[in-house]
Amino acid sequence: MPDETPGTELIDTAPPTPRARQLWLIPPPRPLVERFGHAFFRALPREPGVYFFFDRDDRLIYVGKAKCLRQRLGSYRHVRPDRDSRKTWRLVNQVRLIRWEVCADHEAALLRENRLLREFRPRFNRANVWPWSAVYFGLRTDTSRHSLRVSRELAADHEWFGAFKAFSIGSFHALRRLVHDGYGDSGTPLRHFESDGTREFSFTAERLDAGQLKAFLRGDSRALLDQFESHALHHGGAHLARQNLVLNDLVTLEDFYERGPKRNRLLDAKGSLLTPEELSDRLAVRAA
Repeated sequence: MPDETPGTELIDTAPPTPRARQLWLIPPPRPLVERFGHAFFRALPREPGVYFFFDRDDRLIYVGKAKCLRQRLGSYRHVRPDRDSRKTWRLVNQVRLIRWEVCADHEAALLRENRLLREFRPRFNRANVWPWSAVYFGLRTDTSRHSLRVSRELAADHEWFGAFKAFSIGSFHALRRLVHDGYGDSGTPLRHFESDGTREFSFTAERLDAGQLKAFLRGDSRALLDQFESHALHHGGAHLARQNLVLNDLVTLEDFYERGPKRNRLLDAKGSLLTPEELSDRLAVRAA
């Protein structure tokens, strides 16, 4: 009988159930080995670099980077349909030509890959292919009002911050709602879900401190978030649905601050305005 004394934890000592594995009556296909042979992969260099996959029509379909070209390209020999993604399985079945380029080090390979992705946009690549989707936040100050714009083009009459990834457009609308209390009344908080395409809004100093906004967009301070949170706490008696919408926008802005302005400050201590290409390259190097 197990010990059921109060406070005694019963521990299941049975061995874990092994994962089911597909049994193959014949060895699974290995497309790259069948086309190129083992000797091809054994002859690959061990240096860092980038590699290129072409299809039967000599179209570039994938660009990758590697710390060790022999190890990385050799891993494609073992791709299997029951274990790897459909995308990877489709890729290795379409490869008819493999080329590579040795780089000085891994960082050089990262940057070279990014530039090639922007130039050729191979159809099996997804990340860093469209850096131009990044956006900027622009602040303009008039005599008695300020305006904030989100845009991909830099107008001369604004002070600009960024570049930020395209998800920041949602953060712009969250900021607009928090500044102008755009949540509707307690029964119909429909304005939270508006999609009117507005990319600019104006505000007075009473609504939003421009200095705090600049520090927030530069990644220097999150005092703006603290101000919004303090304001939300003072309206604790509001309708529950409205509270949830405000909280959702606060979380959205906090995520934007960490992944946008604050991260940009870490990427460039001078706080310089980054181009979308520079943002993509520096994020790739930082993640390596």
